[in-house]
Amino acid sequence: MAHEMIGTQIVTERLVALLESGTEKVLLIDSRPFVEYNTSHILEAININCSKLMKRRLQQDKVLITELIQHSAKHKVDIDCSQKVVVYDQSSQDVASLSSDCFLTVLLGKLEKSFSSVHLLAGADAAEWDWLCAECQQHLSQARLHPRVALPASACE
Repeated sequence: MAHEMIGTQIVTERLVALLESGTEKVLLIDSRPFVEYNTSHILEAININCSKLMKRRLQQDKVLITELIQHSAKHKVDIDCSQKVVVYDQSSQDVASLSSDCFLTVLLGKLEKSFSSVHLLAGADAAEWDWLCAECQQHLSQARLHPRVALPASACE
């Protein structure tokens, strides 16, 4: 089903290059079910998965996306509304192919209202996924040695 364009696609190599450069802060959101997230995920990714209740609350603006990110994170997240956001679910290939009522479309739309740069990571096969997790883990671990200053969550609302 066609819908207004939200977000843009990003490929695995570009994501790794972004993380490798260290010049931009990247917020990673894993929108897969918790079991898949728990099995394997990109280090520092925040799991925000679909439930009918959460989808409805987002659609009705009963929860702010910044609140959902903070609630879903394992630790306090410094949210900067100018940072890049990359969402992945390991199966979606293209933003244009998403149905207008699926959770991922709702999530991307809400993120786009709060962040200046929102991207959907193109789905990767199993070999690419393993490579991506390893690459991202290496670069994010190095980035911890050089923390960047971020605005508080309230600055984005």
